[in-house]
Amino acid sequence: MNAFYENRETSLQIGINHSLSFPEHLHGQVEMLYVLSGEIEVTIMDDRQLLGKGDCAVIFPEQIHSYCSGSDNEILLLIFESSLTGVYMQSFLKYRPCRPFLRADTLHSDVILALERLNSLDTMKESTANSACAQTNTALNSAWLQVALAHLLPLLELQRGNRSEDMELTHRLVQYIMEHFREPLSLELLAKALHVNKYYVSHVFSDKLKKNFRQYLNRLRLEYAMQAIRSSAVPLTQIWEEAGFESQRSFNRTFRAVMGMTPMQYRKFI
Repeated sequence: MNAFYENRETSLQIGINHSLSFPEHLHGQVEMLYVLSGEIEVTIMDDRQLLGKGDCAVIFPEQIHSYCSGSDNEILLLIFESSLTGVYMQSFLKYRPCRPFLRADTLHSDVILALERLNSLDTMKESTANSACAQTNTALNSAWLQVALAHLLPLLELQRGNRSEDMELTHRLVQYIMEHFREPLSLELLAKALHVNKYYVSHVFSDKLKKNFRQYLNRLRLEYAMQAIRSSAVPLTQIWEEAGFESQRSFNRTFRAVMGMTPMQYRKFI
């Protein structure tokens, strides 16, 4: 599954991920995470929780979220358009959850069944060149999503969505960097593009994202590079340049700090 969320061609993306980690990001779709095994740390806006087997998280559109896996795990991840949620679409457009994390003992068995059926439908689907087949797939996906949401949404304690000034700026920062991280980018350029003071931008990073600008930028670039290494035989020199790193030295240093190995060792390992 491509770790970058902004370029999806289908209204529902579903798959099983192992040792899922990804820095703070946002998008216009709904995201749902279900832990099949192991543990994962999930942060949604200002709320951070360690989830274990059977736990679930629901991320509404445009909410900043991140994943961090300290050990092996197996995660079922769904990303879908709110238009697939039928009667629940307005809930995703107008509200935000007070409790986006749900523990295993609170989930109705129908939620688990719906997730299993959605994953099964995705695994078994054939070419959708036939328009009737595509419509059937979409209808079934929507139906099973609504079964899950019928039980999940009441547990989330929805409230009208609004953001503080700091969270509004954080949202703009994350959105801008996700769109421009492969380009030459500095704190000064970012502040100028968003018409804010660079010191205030620096404060928002440390206060809301718990890391400085350079750490966040390099982590996004690293995720892009790792995806390219996993999915292609493109030379490493080309990969670090396309990812936006200033030099091979910077790329190697960041890679080793996060992964504990060099890019070449990683390519051989996978």
